[in-house]
Amino acid sequence: MRRSLRTVLTLAAASAATAVVMGSPASADPQPLIADPPVKNWGSYYSSNFKAKAKGTLKTHWNPAHSKNDVRIKGKLYDLDFRTLQQGGKCAYVQIKVHHLYQPYWKWDYAKSYKLCNAGQVKHFTFWKHNVDKVRIRVSQIGKYSNNVVKRGPWHQINV
Repeated sequence: MRRSLRTVLTLAAASAATAVVMGSPASADPQPLIADPPVKNWGSYYSSNFKAKAKGTLKTHWNPAHSKNDVRIKGKLYDLDFRTLQQGGKCAYVQIKVHHLYQPYWKWDYAKSYKLCNAGQVKHFTFWKHNVDKVRIRVSQIGKYSNNVVKRGPWHQINV
């Protein structure tokens, strides 16, 4: 009898100590099990000739069930091509694609693209997309008066 009482008391003490370490499960202000990750930095990404550059951040807000999200993509586009149009100068250009939750792996949607035609200047951009699990970013150059994209850099993928 003494041994079983000692076992019960030992288990009670161990579970009380575990409750103190783990915290009370019935707290007044429950914390979410999955917290939003910190802001992810992306870039610096360049065009293939290094005359255009983009960098920025990606922040995700998930719902409590972790089944839907809102993704904010912020960035800066830099035009590093100081040549004149007669010398072959081009504008900086960034393209952004998104892959939505619950879509086939091969289906990517164009989200936004931005163009900057002032050498030495910076263009800030911000936009939101909903229910996204991956983002792809590519920096290129484009003609000032045309839509001919040249000097394409590689696609860079960011997992949300």
